[in-house]
Amino acid sequence: MEIRKLIDDFGDDIYALALISTKDFNSAKEIFVRMTAEYEKYPDNIALYDLLLKECPLCREADSNDSAVTLTGVELDAKKQALLEVLLQKPFIVRSIIHLHWENDLEPEQIAKVTGESVKYVNSVLGELSDSLTEALDKRYKDICVKITADDKLKSYVIRSAFSGKKRHFEVKEDAVPTHKWTKKQKIVVIIIAAVMTVLVCIVVPILESYYEMRKREEFSSFENVPTDEIFSYTLEVGSETDSSGIL
Repeated sequence: MEIRKLIDDFGDDIYALALISTKDFNSAKEIFVRMTAEYEKYPDNIALYDLLLKECPLCREADSNDSAVTLTGVELDAKKQALLEVLLQKPFIVRSIIHLHWENDLEPEQIAKVTGESVKYVNSVLGELSDSLTEALDKRYKDICVKITADDKLKSYVIRSAFSGKKRHFEVKEDAVPTHKWTKKQKIVVIIIAAVMTVLVCIVVPILESYYEMRKREEFSSFENVPTDEIFSYTLEVGSETDSSGIL
């Protein structure tokens, strides 16, 4: 599939599921890039359902902002904002099921395949929602998702990267997708190095500086405390040698 068509047809759907699922803007952007990076592998007639099958596992693996109760920058009226906050307080899988049902119009059987849950569980989640919440989702959820879209900067970067041939990583600069995601092992190594550097700077270096200053003071002190008779003795010896050489 051509990159522009993929983004025009499905880009916002990919981004919205990622953001609702993870509640994390960086994760949503990263998932968006990883999905669109595969554009050449998608047939022209690919359906949103097929993309969601690939996307949901990425959402599970991505970092989530569990404490978030709203989405910064998504401007909504009071009722829609209240509905969004109720949704974001629900567990990851419940948020995903609600989104797939009310925004992507998937049937429980399809949602079960996308999420990896049983049809029975999906039906139980949908059936346990209160009547008032179900009514609010029917009325307002699609309007909320109109506001949850990948920004033009992110879309244009992906398109430029594809056309330039640099689609291997799709590393978006600045505040879009992190150029590098640290692994746990790398983080541990960095922490150890930082600890060693801290010890060197805060302990070893001051000790060495103190030792150096102490040695300097000792040398000056030993010079200043030379006995007076030794100083004159040295002066007389030097003077005698000079006289002798003058006579010779």
